[in-house]
Amino acid sequence: DFVTIQGIRFFRTGDIGQVTNEGQVMVIDRKKDLWKGPNGEYVALTKVEQALTTCEYCVLPMCYGRTGAEFPIALICPMKPRIEQLAQELKIEGDFASLCREERIVSAVREACIAACRAFKLVDFEIPKRYALISDLWTPENEMLTAAMKLKRPVIVEKHTADIDRCYAASTSA
Repeated sequence: DFVTIQGIRFFRTGDIGQVTNEGQVMVIDRKKDLWKGPNGEYVALTKVEQALTTCEYCVLPMCYGRTGAEFPIALICPMKPRIEQLAQELKIEGDFASLCREERIVSAVREACIAACRAFKLVDFEIPKRYALISDLWTPENEMLTAAMKLKRPVIVEKHTADIDRCYAASTSA
């Protein structure tokens, strides 16, 4: 895809860059990894995911912002041993999949994720407001990750549409 600006033809790569003080272009993000909030603010989803990986419960997080939504959400593939330990502490029984749907577990993980985001110095509009725990770990084998272990966002969104819908539906009742 090409664009012409002031008579100069440029190739659109999807990268977001900035010009350094030395006059060099530095790639700082990917356009497809940005979400525009309701007040025009941009959220770098990969930056939020980096913060979420510092949470003790997270293996693989994916931050998502629905077009026109008020806030981003997070889908989290949690660490099974930590979730099982948390369930014991809260005296909750069940298999891993049911624990990932248990409201008290999700709430505890949410609070830990928010704390991790704040420690990472994210501003309030960048911090996901709703969370869904995904019991099936994303892997290249189930086609949720690339061979380079990068998130396949459209595939994950398609597979977890019901979880995403629940996160955004919860906002209308909360």
